[in-house]
Amino acid sequence: MAFHLGSLGFLTPFNFDTYQSQVTQVIEGNAAIILRSRLEVKVVKEYREKGSVEEMSLVTNGDKTMQYQVLNEVVVDRGPSSYLSNMDLFLDGHLITTVQGDGVIVSTPTGSTAYAVAAGASMIHPNVPAIMITPICPHSLSFRPIVVPAGVELKIMLSCDARNTAWVSLDGRKRQEIAYGDSIAITTSCFPVPSICFRDPVNDWFKSLAQCLHWNVRKKQSHLSSEEEEF
Repeated sequence: MAFHLGSLGFLTPFNFDTYQSQVTQVIEGNAAIILRSRLEVKVVKEYREKGSVEEMSLVTNGDKTMQYQVLNEVVVDRGPSSYLSNMDLFLDGHLITTVQGDGVIVSTPTGSTAYAVAAGASMIHPNVPAIMITPICPHSLSFRPIVVPAGVELKIMLSCDARNTAWVSLDGRKRQEIAYGDSIAITTSCFPVPSICFRDPVNDWFKSLAQCLHWNVRKKQSHLSSEEEEF
């Protein structure tokens, strides 16, 4: 149950000033719940002898695997390098494309209204079971954001001819470098986040779009009189 405390408030439909009555209503069962899907992310780093003793202690079977639960998005970018990123993107084991540009965003429907929409993606309601793939400044006019079914496994690796390493961040945190031989595996998590709605999932979502992102806000066209219509 998320309360609005002064930030953008897209995921916080409840006003803290009236929290007592609102919590009481929820306890009494007068509430709807939406399950917000998350991404299960595995970052596999190839063992390198130059690593420190602390890093080597985490190595299992030659590789180091870190697992995360992500609510919004996984961002893989070129980091401080001036070169384009060059990453291979696999879908259920099949190479579907090579990302050449500033990077790529893999997001949940909840994350579609965050970094992804700023990069040109569509906004998807959290009830839609899907994963979004959005390029960041792709060096191609034809590379557009795509939506794939929830449950598929995405894998991102540096291309063999990449000029630089890449960097990955998860919900804006845990930023780390991805080198040759490393991989990022992404799929839909089995553990969604139950979120209590203020009214219902549809009304709350469109209200957030209008209030926080000013979706479709414009000056209305004036009505034409009968005389003006003749011209």
